[in-house]
Amino acid sequence: MDGESPLTRSDLLSCLEISKALTSELESKRLFRTILQKVSELLAAELWSLLLLDEATGKLRFEISVDLDLEMLKDIHLSLGEGIAGQVALSQTPMIVPDVRKSEFFSEIVDQQSGFTTHSIICVPVIYGGRTLGVIEVVNPCDLSARTVELVKLIADYTAIAVENSQRYQHIENLAIHDNLTGLYNTRYLYQSLTDLIEACKATNSSLSLIFMDLDRFKQVVDNYGHLNGSRAIQQVAATIKESLEEPAYAVAYAGDEFVVVLPGFDQVTARIKAEEMQSQIKSTVYILDQGIEVQLEISFGIATFPDQANDLTSLLAIADRELFSVKEKSKDALGRYGR
Repeated sequence: MDGESPLTRSDLLSCLEISKALTSELESKRLFRTILQKVSELLAAELWSLLLLDEATGKLRFEISVDLDLEMLKDIHLSLGEGIAGQVALSQTPMIVPDVRKSEFFSEIVDQQSGFTTHSIICVPVIYGGRTLGVIEVVNPCDLSARTVELVKLIADYTAIAVENSQRYQHIENLAIHDNLTGLYNTRYLYQSLTDLIEACKATNSSLSLIFMDLDRFKQVVDNYGHLNGSRAIQQVAATIKESLEEPAYAVAYAGDEFVVVLPGFDQVTARIKAEEMQSQIKSTVYILDQGIEVQLEISFGIATFPDQANDLTSLLAIADRELFSVKEKSKDALGRYGR
């Protein structure tokens, strides 16, 4: 009968189980593993992939895939309208392509990169609230029947809800451990992560250094240019600090115009080198230029290293803080004695 769903009762029950599994998972890695498992059980095809739209770049990237090495695909980013996936993301309309050689939209970039040969594709948009979140591609499916297409559409609907929930959860988690003004980590994250880092250092007999940092005479900037421009200066200094670090090192907005830099694997010598590098970079940068103001800043540092100066978290924090206070009292724009 026209309009009757091609899905069987068994199909619908399977989709219901998928919906329960997907919508109950918030952590992204577990979510994508669940999608991988459930869709693989339900869809008979040579491979399938989930591509998500990166809001920062406006391009699709491969998030998960069956039988394709994601490492090979990490540099492939499809613009909206590019390839079948890009066209589906742009039009928000499913596309069934029995023979990709006859499609004006097919792009060979993935086949060229992976060595796979695509013959046919079912591609369905993943949409939530009218926004395209990504697409699901089923490549070389065993059949292109209406049943398969309807299954992919249902899976895409459940995936959209799951991805949206996961992204909101990640956003909330991100807010909980980051400073609103600077985007750096906050003190909550600092204390949580340092506990784990110190335990890891004990297990591997490695070093960990902390650098406490405080902008010198920053009150003058606020007095001369106002609190708003003071906040802008702090944001820009935070960006300078962040740009000078490579993971696993990270920076923390500690309090007002104070920062902490965490340097896993750095001993006293290498921590001092990094501190001098950041000191030079900050001193040579002109801040708040975008507001027609030219502000040059100096900064003082207190450095402490585990296990050389401290054997626990409390002592490590106290020594770095004490070193910074000593510098601020005596000379400013300098490093604490452990940095010498």
